Amino acid sequence: MKQSLKFMLFAAVLISCTVSGFGASLDADSASARDLRWRGNTIRVAISSSLSEQIPSIKRGSDVALAVERSLERWAEAAGIRIQVFQTPLQNISPSGPRGDGISLITIASTAENALVFNKNGNSLPAATRIFFDRSGNITEADIVLNASHQFSTDGTFGTYDLETVLMHEIGHLLGLDHSPTVGSLMWPQISRNGLFSVNSFFRRELLEHDIASVREIYGTITDDEECCGSVEINFAGRMGKSHDSAFVWLENAGSGKLFTTFSVNSDSESVRLRSVPEGTYNIYFSNTVPEGISGGTMAGTFEAAKGETTTFAIVDWPSANYLVHIGLNGETTALSVPLNSGKTFTVSLVLTEESQRQPILYSHSPYIVVDEDNILLTKDPLGRSVAIFDVTVAEDASAGTYSLCSLDRNGQEACFPGVFTVSAHQNPWYKRDFSKY
Repeated sequence: MKQSLKFMLFAAVLISCTVSGFGASLDADSASARDLRWRGNTIRVAISSSLSEQIPSIKRGSDVALAVERSLERWAEAAGIRIQVFQTPLQNISPSGPRGDGISLITIASTAENALVFNKNGNSLPAATRIFFDRSGNITEADIVLNASHQFSTDGTFGTYDLETVLMHEIGHLLGLDHSPTVGSLMWPQISRNGLFSVNSFFRRELLEHDIASVREIYGTITDDEECCGSVEINFAGRMGKSHDSAFVWLENAGSGKLFTTFSVNSDSESVRLRSVPEGTYNIYFSNTVPEGISGGTMAGTFEAAKGETTTFAIVDWPSANYLVHIGLNGETTALSVPLNSGKTFTVSLVLTEESQRQPILYSHSPYIVVDEDNILLTKDPLGRSVAIFDVTVAEDASAGTYSLCSLDRNGQEACFPGVFTVSAHQNPWYKRDFSKY
């Protein structure tokens, strides 16, 4: 790694500190990190010398220093905090237990101690974050370890993990964010290797609106925008009942159809309060579970957020059914968001939630995402599932963010799937061309 990180780098003497009172740790990729945050607005992060060495796990020529710098800088700007970075010869993250060593470390060292993290949580993970916290929920240390048994790069090399994307996901955990229930989020629990849908994963490097909203719910609003912000209190009047352990709710801007934020709720939750909702009109959706795949839900209604005011909204009836889909490009379908670009048309494949002998009804509530409803091809995949193949056109003025796809089942019931489309500045080469003009 270069000796000078441009982002708040300073030389420091490492001093181990002891946390007073009760403490605990968790591995964020295998347990809930909800309701955890750093007490202050300055966080010190140590970069292990293992990241400055030429190791087989990272492709030669990768700009590791820049990937680390940008990953930390983006989250710091979004959360309104300072992250001070320094280098250290330390290699191992702290073992799980009530206390760590007081040093928040990012490392890729291939040591027996670091390997234990993946032996416990699954060696398929590209990285993991271990968080230490006190009984008040204040984070006292957070260590990130990259899995040295996988390959990383910063140039989109096929079959490798994008180092910057993985670091940004783990830094979200370092700040206290849990996994997101929405596929378009950077905090979605699955990270793909470069080459999924025959494109690289650079689009995952971006913090989109719902990622920023999530971290600002923890650390507060940091904007001078005149339109920001109001609060909304969502009451679960009907409750979910004992048949469901959890559910999730998401908000979309009613004008743009762009996802604003998502959150999961437990079955015993009575209400959730969001403090930093920009002024505007929002559609609110809910699903009766938080599955491992892409989950669909139904619209509960619309509310207005006003600056300096608290709006209340009650969800009375929870749906009796859940919807799961897979979506993709180039004949691949998976539980990951499809990268799109503004001003382009893409051919999308959707595994339907039910066996169908008729053309499905597919659409988006966003004026910037247009489904060609007149030319939907219905076919079967190798597993015998019904698959709809259709064109999606993104408007020239569509802004970066994630958008939903909706469908109507045979009973006229609407199911919307948040975040399945990610409009990004990073180019997806698989858009449809009009060869007649060549």
